[in-house]
Amino acid sequence: MHPTTNFRRRVAAGLVALTGLLTGTATAQPKQPIPPPNFTPDVKIDQGTGALLVPLGGVVRFEPKKDAAIRDVINRNEEVVDARVDIRTPSTIVLVGRRAGASRLTITVLQDKTETRLVYDVIVQPDYELLKTVIRRAVPTANIDVIPGVGSAVILTGYVTKPEDADAIIRIASDATGGSLNNLINAIQIGGSQHVQIDLTFCQVDRTELRERGVNFGVSGSTTGFASVLGGLATSNVVTNLFPVGGGGYRATPAIIPAGNLSFGIVPANLVVALRALRSEGLAKFLSEPKITTQSGRPAFFRVGGQQAVLGPASGINGPGVQLQPVGTSLEVLPIVFGNGKIYLEINPTVTSVNNGRGIATSFGFTPGFNESTTRSSVMMETGQTFALGGLLETQVQASSQKVPFLGDLPLLTFAYSNISYQEVETELLIMVTPRLAEAMDCAQAPRRVPTKETRTPDDYELFLETLLEAPRGQRKVWNGHCYNAAHKCDPTATMFPCAGNVCNGPNGGAGCANGQCATPAAGPVTVPAAPAAVPPAAMPAVAPQQP
Repeated sequence: MHPTTNFRRRVAAGLVALTGLLTGTATAQPKQPIPPPNFTPDVKIDQGTGALLVPLGGVVRFEPKKDAAIRDVINRNEEVVDARVDIRTPSTIVLVGRRAGASRLTITVLQDKTETRLVYDVIVQPDYELLKTVIRRAVPTANIDVIPGVGSAVILTGYVTKPEDADAIIRIASDATGGSLNNLINAIQIGGSQHVQIDLTFCQVDRTELRERGVNFGVSGSTTGFASVLGGLATSNVVTNLFPVGGGGYRATPAIIPAGNLSFGIVPANLVVALRALRSEGLAKFLSEPKITTQSGRPAFFRVGGQQAVLGPASGINGPGVQLQPVGTSLEVLPIVFGNGKIYLEINPTVTSVNNGRGIATSFGFTPGFNESTTRSSVMMETGQTFALGGLLETQVQASSQKVPFLGDLPLLTFAYSNISYQEVETELLIMVTPRLAEAMDCAQAPRRVPTKETRTPDDYELFLETLLEAPRGQRKVWNGHCYNAAHKCDPTATMFPCAGNVCNGPNGGAGCANGQCATPAAGPVTVPAAPAAVPPAAMPAVAPQQP
């Protein structure tokens, strides 16, 4: 074979081997390392403060100035954040969040042979993006923002449409922050009307019927006497009758003093009979209608009444201790408005009054008892609906009979030797509640006249001669056109209501003062009467002008 040909073959084989070696070497080179999952290529900047936001336990990159080499980095708090220059990109800093907190970076960059010093605040906080995503998926209608607070605190701000959405968001955020509510600051606002007015009606009726029958009698003789005072309708041996006897002396005999509602006697026979035939009926009505307005989710308390002093367990030098017992009408309520328009109520109304019949007498004095009607309930209803929280229909019967043994059992004599008492007490109680969604009214909607502003203090003429304790506001002329002008007719709204008796509504008396009947008001809108005409001084007594 020709030597040149062999040389060429050897050179070709060597090239092929070299090519394969280079290819294998290139294939065997290791791949570039994959960034960790929590690696964020670019840092986030807070729009309000301009601080760099670094997630806790995460890694982010930050380029202070494009294509400007970083010469020096000063980190104020290395325990919070770790800042290092990327060896592959000298213009980029790698930030690693170590602990929640704040730090400050002072960076010196070199660009076009000019050094520039830049200062940035760094905040290391947990990554709340996942929390925001979960909140948006759980409550789509809510507009909530998660703001990191000082330390490990988290601030929830924004709006929700119903209170139950706010509760769900708080529970989700508490789980994300370690299950503690101490690190959560709830600044969530609930849209819509959140004020509730509670109208409570507390009505009670007590009826009492008592029937009693009893007979007491007594006979006083010259030497002996006989009496039956069963039931205390009469008393015997309390006074004595003195009868003259021979020789100027006197003799004493028993006397009977009747105490019944019917009594009669026969004087010669010294016979006194006391009869009690009594039927009494009693009626007591109680009506209380408290109203209270509070915010949804906030408890409210309302009480009208006073405090009654009773004997207490503590004692001092001057006597026993004293405690104050609240009496009157009180109302405790907690309303919660739900997104579907319904109102949840936890309500506890109480009515307490003094009852001396339930009191006790001690060596230190008398302490009264109390009647109390209360209920505690939880209901849910829509605005404007009425719910009966509780009701009571109670009947008590107390009957007693007193008889003289043997004589009181005889068919014909039992009337004279027995007393009977029969008492029946009925109690009816009803408690109703009506919640309403309420909004504050404009000052122009407020009533012009409220209690204590509807009347004025009477002058001397009205107080001493007319015995008026209060009079309508405004000027008044007692004698108006030779016709007496009542105080209530001076009010501008007097013509809006029908008159009574022979008193006229007209400003000048009108025809009604002549025939004793008031004129029929004309149809149409009611107008305020004009000022009365002048009256001669002789026909009208002088009256001092009134303060408005």
